[in-house]
Amino acid sequence: MTHIVQFSGGKDSTALVLWARENLPEFTAVFCDTGWEHPLTYAYVQHINETQLGGKLVTVKSAKYDGLADLSHKRKIVPSVRMRFCTEELKVRPFQKWMEEQDFEEATVYQGIRAAESSARAKMSHRVFEPVYEAWIERPLFDWTAEQVFKMHVKHGVEPNPLYKMGAKRVGCFPCVIVSKGELRNLSRTMPEIWDQIQKVEEAVDEGRAFFRHDYIPERFHTGRYSELTDHKSGCPVEGTFPTWQDVKFYVTRPDQLELWDDEPRSCLSVYNLCE
Repeated sequence: MTHIVQFSGGKDSTALVLWARENLPEFTAVFCDTGWEHPLTYAYVQHINETQLGGKLVTVKSAKYDGLADLSHKRKIVPSVRMRFCTEELKVRPFQKWMEEQDFEEATVYQGIRAAESSARAKMSHRVFEPVYEAWIERPLFDWTAEQVFKMHVKHGVEPNPLYKMGAKRVGCFPCVIVSKGELRNLSRTMPEIWDQIQKVEEAVDEGRAFFRHDYIPERFHTGRYSELTDHKSGCPVEGTFPTWQDVKFYVTRPDQLELWDDEPRSCLSVYNLCE
């Protein structure tokens, strides 16, 4: 049996690597490089590779798309909650291709998915056969809490990805298209360059194909207009407004914005209280 551990540089997959070191006789860790990770995540992945994996981490990457901006440009639309083809194209398919190239008689792929992360993930199973990979999928951390995940870090003397202490709730694909407004506000303080990345994606697609969904902020703050666009399917003009990245930046960073967060900055920006 060949054991494959999926590693992304996030808290759960790091805990999974540490769990694997405790419970598996040997394993291969695979990092799916989306081409859209924060420099701190790339540095962290390399650190874990050197200190926990003996430098044997396998890295796979899409041969078709070079990151989120390139993907959005070629697909002519930015991925969203309802159309998360970014995960499929930048992670699933490169990993599938790598699996197909290996000569495994039988393999188990370990994922750091936890039920507490979302209602969708709560419906998943601890163990299931995945035809796409022709391998069993096991999720050893499925019933773990975030607290247990960080306790595993502490147990092994491993610091979590530094982005968590800078206000990030998730660190994979940075910034992720499903980033929350509160998280964006925090990250605007700690890493204002996040807006350069968002601008890069928005400029890569057709005018009006925004990074943020239509209802991300109230319509009265929209300055983008669809009036000059044409629907790709019907050929009819598209009416309405949308929020540009500048609109969202203004909305989430304005000092009097009290909709979803406290006005006073917290001593620790980590949503997991890692600084306390």
